[in-house]
Amino acid sequence: MPRPKKDAVSLNIKLATEVSNMLEEYCKETGQPKTTAIERILDAAFKDYFSQPEGKRIPK
Repeated sequence: MPRPKKDAVSLNIKLATEVSNMLEEYCKETGQPKTTAIERILDAAFKDYFSQPEGKRIPK
């Protein structure tokens, strides 16, 4: 029985070569697919950002 599909949206982006290389290395070391790694990294960044009061939310 196949897994149910998750609710998702496709995203097509261009990354700086240096960032792409770091992502590749991170995925090799952790054994995570790029999608999972990026979802987790973005989730952590957004939780940190939105945990700050609205007036103090300034991207770094």
